[in-house]
Amino acid sequence: MKRLIRCLLITLLAGGASILPATASGTIWNDWKIVSEFHTDLSIGHQTGTGEWSLKVDRGDSGIPGEAHTPDSTILLVNPEAIRTVPENVPPAFSFLGEPGDSYYLLPTVERAKVLFLGFNAYGIPTNHFSGPFGGEVNLTLADYAGEGPFFLYTASAAGPNMFMDTRPDAPPFGSVTEISGGHSHYNWVFKERGIHILSLEPSGERVSDGELLTGDPTAFFFLVDPRPRDWWVLDQFREDALTARAGMTCDASGDGFPNLLAYAFGHDPEEPGLAYQPRVEMVEIGEARHLSLVFRLAAGEEGRDDRSDLAITVQAGTDLADWTTLTPEEAPWTELEPAEDGTPRFRVTDPVALEDSGRRFLRLQVTLLPDSAH
Repeated sequence: MKRLIRCLLITLLAGGASILPATASGTIWNDWKIVSEFHTDLSIGHQTGTGEWSLKVDRGDSGIPGEAHTPDSTILLVNPEAIRTVPENVPPAFSFLGEPGDSYYLLPTVERAKVLFLGFNAYGIPTNHFSGPFGGEVNLTLADYAGEGPFFLYTASAAGPNMFMDTRPDAPPFGSVTEISGGHSHYNWVFKERGIHILSLEPSGERVSDGELLTGDPTAFFFLVDPRPRDWWVLDQFREDALTARAGMTCDASGDGFPNLLAYAFGHDPEEPGLAYQPRVEMVEIGEARHLSLVFRLAAGEEGRDDRSDLAITVQAGTDLADWTTLTPEEAPWTELEPAEDGTPRFRVTDPVALEDSGRRFLRLQVTLLPDSAH
């Protein structure tokens, strides 16, 4: 019976998850630095002696070095305040934004409250080391991109958009930007869909002394655009692999028979065996009657981030494996138990129907991932 009871059903139900409130910029979450507003640059640097390139997230302004973060530990957060709607009279040159009425996320070239003001700078590029005007110039090429929709980087003029990066399948190679030594610039950043977006940028420049093209390794920058709770968790767990098939909620990354969705719900590493974290059945006596009860853990996460508010958890009971009835909290209350050793909350739900009255009973825990809500 325990083997049957441990079988969890994973379905998608109609419904909506709430849009999360804006998250304070400059905060720490699970060793990530969260940057979500104010002036920020993706900064390019190069050491002439070692030939080493460096790309960082720079909170400095006006050429004054500021607080810099390494890209592999920084989340560039695009808050819901960045949502824009394509107008009815959108010029044909801006059709890449979508149809009238469509929504998109914009980080503009002007600073707005609760919206990241993101640019590039080459403050770390030595003068006259690379070819080009004004002390030399370097390129940042979008070497790779993974996202839940296309990404665009452009500036606007009276003649229309000047496109620098475009990740549509039918577009040319993703594109690049050029920065002069000590320079700084801003662009319009457009993400068509919410979720995880990973931009891998590759620096390069032609050395003045011998004309050799110096190229650095691509560096991944992590964007969360109006993220759902599961987006936080997936990025934290899988990092650069967050948009690969093995990070999908129905995938079993550990190969133990339990999909990633259950690791998300129960709060354990999806790449480690999860059997010990699964619900278990216990027999309890109420008076002289025996009742089945289900004991399970449910990760809480952090409010406004990976708080699991996009999950629906129900306990169901039945006399066979074909017909199930949801046990409401009124008829089968959730009793909170001592937390697990790692601090994850634990609960017990007891079947109100005694085994003596039914002949046989089955319990199961239904873990449902809620779809996105409409904006």
